Amino acid sequence: MTQHPATTTPGLSGREAERLADALEARDVTVFVDGTSLRLPEGARDAVVDLLSRMTRGETVTVTSAAVTSAAEPPADPGDLLTTSQAAALAGISATYLRNLTTEGVLPVQYRGSHRRIRRADVQDWLARHGEDGAAPDSPEDLLTTSQAAALAGISATYLRNLTTEGTLPVQYRGSHRRIRRSDVQAWLAGRQRRDDDGAPAPH
Repeated sequence: MTQHPATTTPGLSGREAERLADALEARDVTVFVDGTSLRLPEGARDAVVDLLSRMTRGETVTVTSAAVTSAAEPPADPGDLLTTSQAAALAGISATYLRNLTTEGVLPVQYRGSHRRIRRADVQDWLARHGEDGAAPDSPEDLLTTSQAAALAGISATYLRNLTTEGTLPVQYRGSHRRIRRSDVQAWLAGRQRRDDDGAPAPH
């Protein structure tokens, strides 16, 4: 099969990146080709979302073709390749959290047609590193959406986004989803309370 040359595209920035990141949170990707909508299969959808997510973070992305495995090369043992659900069960985490790890590149993914597969050895390596770090990954309850964080802080979502843009509130990415740690919001609230006690005007 003829391989096309690789293409490199710079990442996005500013409002353009923010708007795309917000749109990708739905993870419902539909491509329009010559006015006709086409819903992508899971494998293609995940690849497109991963590419666009990297661009929203300002990363330059390169798209290239992978070489076809030689017929003389023995295929991977099916027992060594796990589905998302199997890998999540092995790692003791939710399938959603595992998908986030693959989207972020923490866990490598192999594609079998449109199906994502994760090597058992990669999951075991991640578990070993996780044990060495001694810290459990943030649970879903500890990571808030922009709306949830704004509600907890008692401020508008727009003001909260400004705080994240300024770096006042750190942001974590789970795939294309922006998340704010509950403890960071609570720490910001405590700091605001101290400012209020000192007579400084409170933000809105």
